[in-house]
Amino acid sequence: MKENNKYKILWAAISVLLLLNIGLLVWIAFFSNGNFAPPKRLFLETELKFDEKQTEVYRKLRHEHAQQMRGMREEVKAMKEAYFKDLAQANISEDTLRARANKIENKMAEADVITFRHFQQVRQMCTPAQQKHFDEVILDLIRSIDRPGPPGGPHQGGPPPRDGRPPMDDMPPPPER
Repeated sequence: MKENNKYKILWAAISVLLLLNIGLLVWIAFFSNGNFAPPKRLFLETELKFDEKQTEVYRKLRHEHAQQMRGMREEVKAMKEAYFKDLAQANISEDTLRARANKIENKMAEADVITFRHFQQVRQMCTPAQQKHFDEVILDLIRSIDRPGPPGGPHQGGPPPRDGRPPMDDMPPPPER
């Protein structure tokens, strides 16, 4: 193949990719509905319409809370790793397993208490009108934080079940013996 033809193919490929990128940007600009939700970390700020002073205090509280929770998550992760490292051991007592599981559960409950106290602090810095609105939206915010996956609920699609078996959700309960 001539050297000239190689460059023609390369330029054609670059041109096609450039046109596709431009087309995608135009598509997004004209056909997106503009319902881009603000990040969850900004939800209360925007929803409650904090003033500058409240925004500064809220961001400081949020930063402190995030640091505490990061440490908690790391501790829980380490505890769970230690818990499951003993899978190969057959001689672990039920009491030992329960004690370890309870420690993990207590650490997770401690994280919930920290989150509760954080939101109490946020509510206290609000005006009475903001507090009323806070009370209306906080449960939705907590649910959205705990919900994994994309906004709007769990993913309903996904790959088909393996081996032609139906999903476990559709299975009847096992017969009683």
